[in-house]
Amino acid sequence: MPQFWSPKRWSTGWPTPSCSCQSVDFIQDDLSVAPARSFQFTMTKFQQTALLLTVAWLVAVAVRFRRSTVVLVGGLVTIGLYTLVAIAYGGVTLNELGLSTTNSWLMTLGFATVWWGLMFAYSPVADRIATRIVAEPPTLKTFRAIQESRTKLIAGIIVAWALGGILEEMVFRGIVLKSVESLLNGWMSEPLAVAVAICTAANGAGIIHLYQGPRAVIIIAQLSVLFGLLFALSGFNLWSVMFCHGLYDTVAFIRFANKTSRYSDLDNDSPAR
Repeated sequence: MPQFWSPKRWSTGWPTPSCSCQSVDFIQDDLSVAPARSFQFTMTKFQQTALLLTVAWLVAVAVRFRRSTVVLVGGLVTIGLYTLVAIAYGGVTLNELGLSTTNSWLMTLGFATVWWGLMFAYSPVADRIATRIVAEPPTLKTFRAIQESRTKLIAGIIVAWALGGILEEMVFRGIVLKSVESLLNGWMSEPLAVAVAICTAANGAGIIHLYQGPRAVIIIAQLSVLFGLLFALSGFNLWSVMFCHGLYDTVAFIRFANKTSRYSDLDNDSPAR
């Protein structure tokens, strides 16, 4: 059963007196210890460090470097390398990131494919919601190269899988979502903690797409919530989310290269609104 629906994993640690003759000193000692156990950090050392690195990177992107490829890509790669080092030295396990061996690859990929279909169907709805909020269309000239040749399209898809499907999902679902969920589980019910963590990770993913404009950020944040839901409903299986994200980007890139998606006509002086 997915962890999303599992019982609470942390007890409050409060003592349950078995008789009225329990000494006052014993009760006072236990009460002084119980709150410390109840409200202590439930994040691992790796999660604390990785989350702080991610927050610092997102602040830098949002405040000053939203159009800097070096900062955007460099942040993803840096956190990815830190995670690899932590795995190598035992600071974090593959299971803690959601990368443990799946029981059935066929079911994992099948569920991810079905979820991709749901996301593809929801995409126009996400666009309509974003359009009502922001009048200016997305700025997608960064992707003009994939319209120039099939070779550049293939290269773009490979980069999308590496940066989006793998690194972005590892950072925002494997690290941010799981870290926030672990932290909040000591304060609220597990389903609510997961819901807050999903939205937090989605907002972070939206920030790194600020270079595409505010309308794109709103669209991507909505889709990122769906990625987070997939992560939770699959039992925190990061493989399924990585595959779904990579598949989504692949189809989106192909449609953009063939100029069949809404914002793909970059030469139009009056882009679709």
